[in-house]
Amino acid sequence: MKRIIAKITAALCASALFAVPVCAEDAGCVLPSGITAGDLGNALEKLGNDSNTPFASAEVGVFRGGDVLYTGYFGNTDIENDIGADENCVYEWGSISKTFVWVSAMQLREQGMLDLDADIRTYLPEGFFQHLSFDEPITFMNLMNHNAGWQETVRPIETKDDNAVLPLKEALQACEPAQIHRPGEVTAYSNYGAALAGYVVECVSGKDYCDYVHENILEPLGMSHTSVNPTHSDNPWVKEQRRKLKCYRADPISGKMTDLGSRLDYIMPYPAGAVTGTLADMMTYGQALVNDEAPLFRDPETQKLLFTGTSFWGSSDIPNSCHGFWAEEYGVRTYGHSGATNSCQANLIFDPVSKTGLAVMINEPNGNAFMYAAPELVFGKLTPDRFAASGTAGARLTGYYTMSRSTYRGLYRFMPYLTALSLDEPAYDIGNGVYLIGDENGMQMLSDKTYPNGAKALGYGSMELIRDDGYIMELLLLTLYAVLAVAALYFIRIKRKLKKHGRKEPYSGSASMTAGNIALVGSVVTWLGSYVVYYSGNGGLPFAAGAVIGVLQMKCAAVCLFSAVRGIAALASGKEKTRPYRYILNAAANVIAVSAVAYFEMYMFWNC
Repeated sequence: MKRIIAKITAALCASALFAVPVCAEDAGCVLPSGITAGDLGNALEKLGNDSNTPFASAEVGVFRGGDVLYTGYFGNTDIENDIGADENCVYEWGSISKTFVWVSAMQLREQGMLDLDADIRTYLPEGFFQHLSFDEPITFMNLMNHNAGWQETVRPIETKDDNAVLPLKEALQACEPAQIHRPGEVTAYSNYGAALAGYVVECVSGKDYCDYVHENILEPLGMSHTSVNPTHSDNPWVKEQRRKLKCYRADPISGKMTDLGSRLDYIMPYPAGAVTGTLADMMTYGQALVNDEAPLFRDPETQKLLFTGTSFWGSSDIPNSCHGFWAEEYGVRTYGHSGATNSCQANLIFDPVSKTGLAVMINEPNGNAFMYAAPELVFGKLTPDRFAASGTAGARLTGYYTMSRSTYRGLYRFMPYLTALSLDEPAYDIGNGVYLIGDENGMQMLSDKTYPNGAKALGYGSMELIRDDGYIMELLLLTLYAVLAVAALYFIRIKRKLKKHGRKEPYSGSASMTAGNIALVGSVVTWLGSYVVYYSGNGGLPFAAGAVIGVLQMKCAAVCLFSAVRGIAALASGKEKTRPYRYILNAAANVIAVSAVAYFEMYMFWNC
């Protein structure tokens, strides 16, 4: 499903930029998909020249073992000045950075310094966490599998000022999210958890995380054109090259590219996503991970262990996560990680059996056709017969689902309901609670899951889709809350006009009703303001701003509640018999407002 949506988005694009010629070092080599490296080059060139697929730039590399089969540089990293993509361009790798954490952890494990099944508080400073809800141990394996229980953080994790970047420990404590699930129960992709794992590496090794990665990954592999530090201060060459890179967004209808500038946002919990480097360095890293000699480990068995499953689809033996690397099914099984920042997207995936790997990097945060097309061109399409000799889409997945990777506690508890999915999809049941949905354009794997409390979900790779049978009522509450604020604003204006023309009739509770209307409008404006502040504040809400929003919501809710009670009291007194409906409507509107604020926790600025 994710691939299908991505392909639809790409298909809506309307024009292409200039595509630079590509280089195929071994055009006759057959890829796992069945096409040759030469065919791949032709397909990508055709994609680059297709006027219906606008893009800024893309760099694509394919390797097999120690050999580079193909490299292609397409488009421009600076359209205005006609600067083309080439081997000296650097791109942000995004969450591919996390794989450095997992490799580092496995290095420390084989040295006997890190126990993946021990409580990570064994390695962290005492009192490190402030928002844990459960006493169960959080293990390093929980961090690798993204099931330590944290929701998305609501605190800022980025800054545009390189002088404002906090040390890793302080950055993690400043953005600690609420723990809303017991460790091991729910998979919810967590940047915080991965960055925390990087800090554990720092604590265990006794070295700054950035220094550790340089000494144990980059330098042994000769990756001299890659930086790890969020400000790129660890590699002056990368720092200079990154400031030359411009980023773009394509309008899906007109195809026009919008220049976003350099868009330098410094990620403070940097182990989760700050690595920046060249295509050649990314391929060098991937080649090391398919090398049987395992140059990053003392014992090749450690690398074999790295790519064994640690979480699985349903009750099958199909791996989902492998010590932090994601296993993804195409025509063959691949391992790797994708990444996205506010500036770029990247993908590194490989097949350890054929030792074939793919690296893709682009300077568009919303993706482009190269990101979507390249994996299937190299590794083939996932089809039901990968797991069953014959099968029909006889099953059907239905219901409303919210994504586990979201905020379920605090000011932004409403967020999951804005991104919920409605499923009514035919599916191939391949056994053990695992399904395939999609068509010839791409398929997505899902799996059944039941939580200890009996709630149902679908496994969805790096997160889960939580079935919500009450979704319609929850969405209705949120919708009524917003609509009633518009109605309240309308009534306030009518009352003002009537008063201005001396036609307003006094009645019991009139002032409290007006106060309730004003409070309802104020509550919704505050709610919408919190949404704007979140997305304009480097992906987070500062605590002070959250406190102001929370207190305002509490005051508005209190006034609404008073207005409802006052109106009901006036109606009960029998003094107003001519228009009782206005008291009923006032009470209903204010009760709905108070219910929305309470249910969606719009007041809770703490512990989130």
